[in-house]
Amino acid sequence: MILCRILVIITGIWSIGLLLSTGSQANENLAELEVPQALSAGLHHFLDLTDPDKTIAFDPKKVAGVLDFINQPGKDAALYYADSILDAPSAYYEFDIHENLKKIVSYSFNPDIPEIATMPSSMRLLYWLDRRKHRQLAPRISHYLDRLDSPVVVNGLLHMEIAPDTHSGAYYAYNMHQTVLILKYRQRNVLVVASKQEDVSTVGKKGYVLGADDDWDYLYTGKPGLTLPALGWVKSYMYGSNGITIYDEVDPVAGRVRCAAFKWLQAGWSGINMVRRKHIYSGLKRFAKPMKEILEYHSLPTMESMVCNFSRIRGFSEDTLRSKMQIYSGILQNRYDGGNGHAKKLPAYLFKDNNHWAQMSRDEMESALVIEYMKYAVGKTRADEVEELLDLK
Repeated sequence: MILCRILVIITGIWSIGLLLSTGSQANENLAELEVPQALSAGLHHFLDLTDPDKTIAFDPKKVAGVLDFINQPGKDAALYYADSILDAPSAYYEFDIHENLKKIVSYSFNPDIPEIATMPSSMRLLYWLDRRKHRQLAPRISHYLDRLDSPVVVNGLLHMEIAPDTHSGAYYAYNMHQTVLILKYRQRNVLVVASKQEDVSTVGKKGYVLGADDDWDYLYTGKPGLTLPALGWVKSYMYGSNGITIYDEVDPVAGRVRCAAFKWLQAGWSGINMVRRKHIYSGLKRFAKPMKEILEYHSLPTMESMVCNFSRIRGFSEDTLRSKMQIYSGILQNRYDGGNGHAKKLPAYLFKDNNHWAQMSRDEMESALVIEYMKYAVGKTRADEVEELLDLK
């Protein structure tokens, strides 16, 4: 009886608010509509390209229906889904970035700029792996945009660790097979990123969204479980995740790119999937908002300036990074433990426990500095607040 009661409580909590990998509580009352069946072949084709067990050639004709669908008007009033493609909960979300595709690629698909830089509320870590699963540079795809005589296909494996869920605090790490496509469609440049999770993720760990999610301030404890009251013991996992994100340069002159994302997700605990379509939809919005905010920011530093600053961060020694984390922990404590009204109710020990700072890897320390730099770059923090942390010139 006690076990049954616990199951009911947990299932209820997860189903109303928890999205393990993709974000905040969904509170929109949107009608749920299945995407047209005519898209099925194209969605399958994109996803098949990411499957390491399949060897297929990309056929632009097969995906024409998908590329036409994302530019059809009148989809804002509904939550579209494509569950039948993978027999998993799914959602679709679209938004526009008022810049040209070349700028998006130069900031978001540049091996000299960390890929998390334009995804600060979605990702903590994101980097490419070679065949032996050693870290390697991301491919440089920008030069393809000016000479797209035929579609370009780039396959690879990525390692990623996501930001904490805004409700449960859970964050996860896993590897993802990814295919990047660059092609011409109706005389427009189009970039497509298709992905497939390699295996079950690591166990969910406790993380904290310190302020509003828009503040991009997160604390990673490294301890398994959730941060929900009385549910810290739950061992949760991401069982499977697939996605297709399309960047279609619909107006290269004025500068407008239609961004459209399909995502399928299964996650939960004890083999039970707890994810619902509205959770995935909310998570896609969480991914889209900062990317749009950053790329459209009126005073965004030049690509060359960012490359220089990130190169300096990568050049810090291990000892320097450790000292930077001491400064960083002090900044966070001042922001959220100083009675300034920003903090949510957090455990009293949180800022006094230095174990998670001492155990951070080099990648994790660099990630913290990258996110702080991006906050400075778009005016979320003052230069004097982070000058010592980032060695601003």
